[in-house]
Amino acid sequence: MMIGTAPLTSFGILLAPSGAGKSFHYGPLTAAITRWCSQRATQVPMDRHQQQAAHRVWKKRVRRIEDVIKECLVNGEETQAIEALLANELAQEPRPIVPQALLHDDVSVQALLRSLEQWPVSGWIVDEGAVALSMLRTKDFPTLANLSSGKVIQHGRVDEPRMEIRGFLTTLFMVQPSLFNTFCKKRGDELKASGLDARFLYHIVLDKWTGSEDPDDVKTGHAHEQYDEHVTAMLDELDACIRTGKKDPSSVALSRGAKAILRELQERNLSLMAQPDLAHCRDFLAKLTGHIARMAAKNHVFLGCEGDVSAELVEMAEQVCWYHFEAYQWMHNPLEQEPRKVRDAATLVQWMLDHRERQFAYSQISKVAMVIGMTVARLRSAIGELFHQGRARMLRLGGEDYIELLPPRDHLERILGDVRL
Repeated sequence: MMIGTAPLTSFGILLAPSGAGKSFHYGPLTAAITRWCSQRATQVPMDRHQQQAAHRVWKKRVRRIEDVIKECLVNGEETQAIEALLANELAQEPRPIVPQALLHDDVSVQALLRSLEQWPVSGWIVDEGAVALSMLRTKDFPTLANLSSGKVIQHGRVDEPRMEIRGFLTTLFMVQPSLFNTFCKKRGDELKASGLDARFLYHIVLDKWTGSEDPDDVKTGHAHEQYDEHVTAMLDELDACIRTGKKDPSSVALSRGAKAILRELQERNLSLMAQPDLAHCRDFLAKLTGHIARMAAKNHVFLGCEGDVSAELVEMAEQVCWYHFEAYQWMHNPLEQEPRKVRDAATLVQWMLDHRERQFAYSQISKVAMVIGMTVARLRSAIGELFHQGRARMLRLGGEDYIELLPPRDHLERILGDVRL
């Protein structure tokens, strides 16, 4: 069970083929943020001039007080009261304008850290996510993982003062599935070892959805207007906090009912981690409860709910995060990295087990291929792979050839192991 606090940020990877319409959905969702950033950019020069004028006036006030202190020292008079006045004036120094860096596209992790030092909330949204991922260095993975966890980054470089950075970063990398698979083959172990892999929420756009959206059918109504207004109001509030030097946002707590549900979910996730067939998902399952708690808290804040995070919001977040778990499970399935004939062999085995069939007539291979959704050539290749694995054999019954499924080679060892236990 999670203890302590965590930033209400998100790390996401969207897997979508070319032409899937990423911009079609991304544009309306970020329009309010982009518009707000543009408006702030036009205000910055005016704000900077105002700040410069205020700073010059402040410096003159400080000099006057310092002149008075000098006179007192020359005359041998007491300066304690005037020094207190100077200290108070120094504390009133006008703050410099903080450069707004809310959205990033093409940026290095080092530049991102420097940005977070001044503007502590940022989003790294990349259309060509494969390029951004490939540019990450090995040491960048744990840095991003620590940012996701809300840890303070001890950032130090030659000829630069050491900095402590605690930023709130949200990322979204939009990647074509084939390019992401290539990346994972090369650097997947590094990504997993850093703990960053399981901190991403994965979403998959199926090939059959490509081209299904029609811009002419899009209807933007009152909900879109309310969304834009709410986002703008939240950004204004964020900007006001940063301008006044308040960089640590307020926190929200979980209600008693929400905590009870999360404890149950944590027990379920621990049970799932013990299942051998989910061994490749253990890292994500270990963080799944945290994902659910964060999502519930984010919805609580965005919806403007009062009090603590409710049990209902946790239940809603669990349903969404379970989808992300299934996406992670599918993406990280070891079979997905195997040749097609191996994947097809596993599909054939699963179909036979689901239908409680130990064998089928070889003369029916065309019918079986059609039911499973393979070509006959692919099914023959899959059968050959099962022969190679020792999972099938050719059997002749009543003058006809049959393909018979055999149990895995370690099946008897597992049974005997269970008996000994």
